[in-house]
Amino acid sequence: MKKSMILLLLLSGMVLSCGTGAKPPEAPSEVKVEEVKVEQEPAAPAPIVQEEKPAEVVVQVVVEAPKVEAPKVEAPVKEEFDSASISEARFQATKKELTAFIVELNGIIKARNYNAWVAHLDDSYFQEISSKAFLDAKTEELYLRDQVVAQNTGRDPRLVPKRILRTPRDYFDYVVVPSRADDRLDDIAFISETHVRAYTIDERRGQRLVLYELASINNKWLIVN
Repeated sequence: MKKSMILLLLLSGMVLSCGTGAKPPEAPSEVKVEEVKVEQEPAAPAPIVQEEKPAEVVVQVVVEAPKVEAPKVEAPVKEEFDSASISEARFQATKKELTAFIVELNGIIKARNYNAWVAHLDDSYFQEISSKAFLDAKTEELYLRDQVVAQNTGRDPRLVPKRILRTPRDYFDYVVVPSRADDRLDDIAFISETHVRAYTIDERRGQRLVLYELASINNKWLIVN
């Protein structure tokens, strides 16, 4: 019994000694680490790289239209006139008509009847003698002729005044009247059925000179170019 009590006391002492012993070191208190928020500057937006589109290559396709050749129009073949086709009777009758025509024309020129002279001209011939080119050329011919006349008569050709032809009337007064009032028809030649060339013979030189180109237009003989 005593042994039991002693054992109980020993156990109680051991327990007490354990309870009153040095306390174990306290664990260090938790250190709260505050999260420091570092505000980062917003990153600059990445540059937008625009994707380059390949340049469009425009290819023009030229389609040539098929060439269509215009139909060739053949020019009418001009038949050469054969003067041998004119009978002797027609030749003589025409020569007689033209002799009378030139006699009448000589009288008109001697009378200086400009309007009657113009009535014996075809329209195309009148247009020609009205042109500046024609009148300029005749002006030079007239000036040369006047110089020759002056020289042949003992005058100084350099002193001859130059007469300027500006109108068909000037041509008639200064060229036609002095030189065409005494024409004589000696021969004719048919150029076509209606076109005849009138000639005079220069007996001193033995030359056949052209007087006029004449054409029968509406049954009337007219001077043509």
